[in-house]
This record gives sequence, structure tokens and C-alpha cells, in this order.
Amino acid sequence: MKKHSIFYVILLFALLFTSCDKTATIQVTNNVHNVRLDNINFDKFGIGSHIITGESTQQVEISTQDNVSFPLSAQLQFYMVKGDTRVFLKTKEIYTLNEDAKLIIVINDDTEVVNISTD
Repeated sequence: MKKHSIFYVILLFALLFTSCDKTATIQVTNNVHNVRLDNINFDKFGIGSHIITGESTQQVEISTQDNVSFPLSAQLQFYMVKGDTRVFLKTKEIYTLNEDAKLIIVINDDTEVVNISTD
């Protein structure tokens, strides 16, 4: 009987460790002078909108419950807005979000981007 109890305890721990969700967080900072970043997306995840120069999005948690597996690699996509001009861009760089990591992406004047409507 004792062997069965030990087996069930081990099985329970094995199930707990394999069923645990894996998570990571992502945050974006806008350091581009005099523009606003809108509708910021990483892969299929909305990261934030309407961040002006010097602001950051909230930390967004991405989990395996969201039907993703880590590492998750994608370009950042967003609208850059200045006055009445609005341009849909994506970064040339592909960022990788690893399990249990905190990815902070800083968009600044030197960040290489591609105009999505022209690529």
C-alpha cells in the first residue's frame, strides 16, 4: 500500500510541473522625438496604444495559455503618428521573447523600420 501512495504523490508532482503555465512579459518604450506610437503589436498580442515620447506601455504578460510556445519571435508593428500623419510600420529587427523573461523594446530615432504598405 505504501508503494502505491508514493507512486501517486510522484504522479501528482509530475502533473503539476508539466501542466504549469509558462509566462513572459513584454513592454515597449517610445523614445522617438515628437511622435506618438499607436496600436503596438508583437505577434498577435496587443502591447499598448497611444504612448507619447518618453512613455512606456504597461508590462504585458504572455502565457502558454495564450496558445504560444516559447521562444516567441516577431517584429514589432505599430502606427507612428505626428499631427495628421499616420504611418503603419514594423521594425526590421526580430525580437525574441523567452520563457520567464522580461523583454523591453525601446523604439528610438535610430530604430530601423519598414513601411508595411510598401514592403
